[in-house]
Amino acid sequence: MKKFAIMLMACASLIATCACQPKPDVPEEPETPAFTLDNSYNGNFVKAIAGAYDTFEATGSLPNTVNVEGMTYNKGKYTLAACMLLEKIEAEPDTWQDVDIELTSAAFGDEYRYNTFDPDEIDMPHVRFLAGRVLGYAQKNNGLPNYVTFPSDDPSSPGYLPQLTMVVTKHDNLMNLRAYTVVLARVFNYFANNEGKWPESVSSWPSSYLRAARNCPIDDPVVIAARDAALAGLPADATVRQKAEAIFKYARDEWEWEDYMNTRKGAVKTIQAKGGNCCDLTHATLAMARSAGIPARYLHGQCHYSRVIGHVIPELYVDGKWWICDPSNNNATFGTPTWKGMETFNGRYYELEF
Repeated sequence: MKKFAIMLMACASLIATCACQPKPDVPEEPETPAFTLDNSYNGNFVKAIAGAYDTFEATGSLPNTVNVEGMTYNKGKYTLAACMLLEKIEAEPDTWQDVDIELTSAAFGDEYRYNTFDPDEIDMPHVRFLAGRVLGYAQKNNGLPNYVTFPSDDPSSPGYLPQLTMVVTKHDNLMNLRAYTVVLARVFNYFANNEGKWPESVSSWPSSYLRAARNCPIDDPVVIAARDAALAGLPADATVRQKAEAIFKYARDEWEWEDYMNTRKGAVKTIQAKGGNCCDLTHATLAMARSAGIPARYLHGQCHYSRVIGHVIPELYVDGKWWICDPSNNNATFGTPTWKGMETFNGRYYELEF
């Protein structure tokens, strides 16, 4: 009994001793300041560029101007500002809003039709590289270039940068300035909405490739009727691939190729006439595909058949890949061109200008 009482007293004493010991001091972790775009000129410009991309998402086009602190800046100015801010934020991540950027003259270059950059995404090292090229050109020429070129994949080339991992070729190294401005707006939209963090990469698409375009309406009754006829034999749960192949086969089998230059009919008249040249057949195929919710674009090049000729071909985006769908040749199959080779690759477009 005494032993039990002694044990109880010892435990009580131990508990009392433990209870009286002060808690160790734990230093408080410093609060990480929340990301804010200060009410500064630079911060407001970032907001304006990010807002330009919101307009692009809503309408399919970037605005011609943005407003910053009561001043209106044209597309050339806000493209230049985006390049300057990109470099400034990289160089001064904590203080980039303290000193205003100073914009020089920046007339937007003439529209450059060709756009040969092929990858669907562009990583941030390449976005930064191109910003440097734009700024270098602007400083030297007091204006903006029509296009930007990527570093060469040839180690002997002065433009070779081994730290940039994207592989480009002579056919895939040019992005026109309007497409690059969309990329910049997309990057800054991400930055503004993700606590000042850059994306690892962004889409390089200058368009959704789903909207109507010149000679390529998507809600015309003639286009809708042709689309529905092409898809008529498919099940209700048909895949995008099945729909794309059905549209391609309909265009190839129902229409005849005709020999003339450039656009004459557009999508609607081509469908009604059941024939056209490569431009008009492509207008009609793309109109049907876009109306079915399938991204579709124009591919343009000088193709080698029995002789080299200029050619325009539809490309449809299915399962994360672009597929050539040439309705001008009865022997063509989905995703397979019928030419022997492409002598010159001119570009890929949302809208055809000729």
